[in-house]
This record gives sequence, structure tokens and C-alpha cells, in this order.
Amino acid sequence: MFVLNIFLLIFVRNINPFNMAISFKNLITKHYSGRVGDVVLRNYGGKSVMAKRPDCSKVIKSAAQLANMAKFGKASKYSKAVKNDPQLSKDYSEKKKKTKYKDVYHAAMSDCMTKPKVQKVDLKIYRGQPGNVIRISAWDNFRVETVSVVILNNKGQLIEKGPAVARTFSGNREWDYIATAENVDYKAGSVEIRVTDKPGNVVREVITLDST
Repeated sequence: MFVLNIFLLIFVRNINPFNMAISFKNLITKHYSGRVGDVVLRNYGGKSVMAKRPDCSKVIKSAAQLANMAKFGKASKYSKAVKNDPQLSKDYSEKKKKTKYKDVYHAAMSDCMTKPKVQKVDLKIYRGQPGNVIRISAWDNFRVETVSVVILNNKGQLIEKGPAVARTFSGNREWDYIATAENVDYKAGSVEIRVTDKPGNVVREVITLDST
């Protein structure tokens, strides 16, 4: 690798500044890709394509681009942490077998970049009484980590909040929250569902309780 790096650094001095890239085939660079100094080397159709690294110092990035860069950076950092954690690495490795991802790193990155979802909330049984059950269906491309519930009355006052419990054998997709407090003014009140995944992504859904 050291010899190859030296070769690339010498070669780049001879690249015509008006050429965007130089294509060639040889045994040294056949399977090499990446960046060395100001040289970017990629493989296209069996050919090694070398070019000077583009100067992006004057490019003004949009808010969306900056947000995507931050999101990607967070995912990359999380994926590296997963690889260094034996248990998490094992968990993602098991999940990887059932998906299209080629390794643990990419499986973890996809999980970090994909938020969980609240799929369904069943409030039919809830009538503002202790023991009433709120049923939640949630999804994540790896695993739903937690589901919590916040209940407000129709005056916006907090009645109760707490974690829901995953149903046995549901694969963390079906959750139940059992109310513990009386909510006399539950009609036209609200229930907020919060779902988190392993990387810490959070989604919230607020539902107005039936006022009829």
C-alpha cells in the first residue's frame, strides 16, 4: 500500500489539469479505490479511473444538504460503535441475514438513518379509567426499542405518562399501555405515542380522543 501511495502521488503531478480523469488498466491499481492526497481513484467497468480531487471549498451547501451530511455522519459513527460492541454486532449480524445488507456496518447504518413508525393506535377500549388498555403497533427496520404514552385531558393537563409493554412473541411490534389514573375529562383530550429505536431515533404521534 505504501508503494502504491507513492506511485499515486507522483502520478498526480503529471495529470493534465484540463482533463477530468485518466483511465487505464494495470495490476497495481486494478482493485484499488479511494483517495490518496489530491488523487481520487475509482473502478468503472474493469478500468481504473484516476482524477484530481474536486475543489468544493467554494460550494455553498443548502440546509437540506447540511442536514443529510449530519445524518450520514451520525449513522457512520453509530455503525462504527456497533462493530466494536460484540453483542450489538451479533444482533445486527443476525438481522443482516434476513436483509439485503452485506455486512453489519451497513445494516447498522441503515437502521440509524431510518426512523421507526407508529403504524396503528387502538383507543377503542380507553374511556379514562384505570385498567383501560391502549394498544400500539410500531415498526422499525431493525427493532423497536421503546414505546411510551402521554395522556392529556381536554384542558391540556397531564393525566399520566409511562412506558408501554411489548406483547410476548410480537417481536417488539405490538405494545400495550395500561392506564393507571382516572381521566374524567378524557373526551377531546389527547394521547401522544413516542416510539424509539436502538440508535435513538424518535417519532411522535398525537391523537385526539373521541369526543362523542
